[in-house]
Amino acid sequence: MKKFLTAILCFGFIATNTLALEGELGYFGGTTPGTKIPDSIVLAQTRFEVDDNYVLPYKETVYLTGKPIVVEGTLEIQPGEIDPDSSSGGYSESYIIRAISEDEQTEISRTLTLDTIYAKNDITGQVTKSSNVGNWTEMIVAEGTTYTLDPERSNFSKSIIEDYTPGVKYYSGDIYYTACYTAGADAETIMEVDSRVYGYDQAFAKSEVQQRSIIIDDGENQYYIEETPSTTMTKELSYSGNQPIAISFAGNYKEVIQGQGSTVYNMLIAGDEVHPKDQKGSFSVKDSPSIAQLSTPSIESLIGHPAKSDVAKLYAMGIFDKRPEAFSTNQVVTRGEYIKMLVKALKIPLPDFDDRRGDQIKNPFEGEISADDSFYPYYLAAYEAGLIIDTVNANDFLTREQMIVFNIRALGLSRLGANAFNSQMAFIDDSLISDYAKSSIYAATKIGILPITNGYLFPQKYVTYQDCAALLNDFINYLRYDLQKDYNQYIMTW
Repeated sequence: MKKFLTAILCFGFIATNTLALEGELGYFGGTTPGTKIPDSIVLAQTRFEVDDNYVLPYKETVYLTGKPIVVEGTLEIQPGEIDPDSSSGGYSESYIIRAISEDEQTEISRTLTLDTIYAKNDITGQVTKSSNVGNWTEMIVAEGTTYTLDPERSNFSKSIIEDYTPGVKYYSGDIYYTACYTAGADAETIMEVDSRVYGYDQAFAKSEVQQRSIIIDDGENQYYIEETPSTTMTKELSYSGNQPIAISFAGNYKEVIQGQGSTVYNMLIAGDEVHPKDQKGSFSVKDSPSIAQLSTPSIESLIGHPAKSDVAKLYAMGIFDKRPEAFSTNQVVTRGEYIKMLVKALKIPLPDFDDRRGDQIKNPFEGEISADDSFYPYYLAAYEAGLIIDTVNANDFLTREQMIVFNIRALGLSRLGANAFNSQMAFIDDSLISDYAKSSIYAATKIGILPITNGYLFPQKYVTYQDCAALLNDFINYLRYDLQKDYNQYIMTW
């Protein structure tokens, strides 16, 4: 069975997908490439299907014998679903793992069903989730020994907090579990796991990483392992030129979506038969890429122009929508135009006025913008998502500092600029920065998305379409590539 999602604005949870997305690694130290990010063609549909059951390639390491044994198979996920009309509730989520080693001597069969409850904090907008075992069955055959989970003596607890910002959903949490296995009449093995989970999900990439500490006690020996499973799904943009001369368009951009997972492990205390060089290891798993062709207009006035590539990319992604023949790189962008661009880039869902909640939608810009304005749905979506805090000032020209404020607000990373007023920023024209923008500019400095020219920021300079194309592509590239570095490359060194 599949669920249908309608492109509506969910007034309880600001999210493009209300399915519970965290957990694509499975919580047992294995890794997957993750579920696919919807491409632009899928998102353009008024209604599109969302699977309520995923089967992903999967790898995991078994340590019960005192040495690392890698098994490979599948992870089937049956995720839960949040009710967007309710501030609290519950659902069931299941993880089914079937995997076997290359020599077929080690095998896992595991089914875990969690009962999850959630609550939204009206002040912070964050969602907290708590999960406990509804059903857990597991059998591991490792080198001739069969380990069977004793559910009465085993327990599993998961706690997650999600933060919905205008452009990114972040989450973190903890997992604790004790798995008690029987192996024969009297033998038993106990595994204790303490795991920290971090992740994010957005229009251009998503990532999840876990930091796991494992203690295994079989009554005679103890083993201690640290492992870091992770998964990252990216949506890249590439250009393909057409080879035939007699064709009406020279080429076009395309989206290439692909996921890859990996696990790094270190048996700090292993069995006596394990050579020290074999106590550390890693493995990975990836999926096949999916490709979506994007319509890319030809703008004759840009031939040979340095902004051609940046402009073409934003047209291909549907972010620029001016008629190509009327496009001018020197035209100044208005605040209203940039708000619309961000809503489209970040895939913030627009309100559906035909939806049953339509009559409850009030115009927060009464006296400033008419609900009949063609831009109004974008302003309302931005307002409900937190991208606009008070007024739109739609016709005002956009300044560089305003653009930075919008971008940092979209990322939800304003807290990184908390010390802006106690720090001297290294700009020659620092004195020209407005007080309200200092914290966002300081945050942008920390994450490396500031447009600096020979030491000048030019905070009050108006943003032209040429400038906007370059800066917005840099912002999107941060979402595509740089954000994941803080989750994967940095945490991998713990």
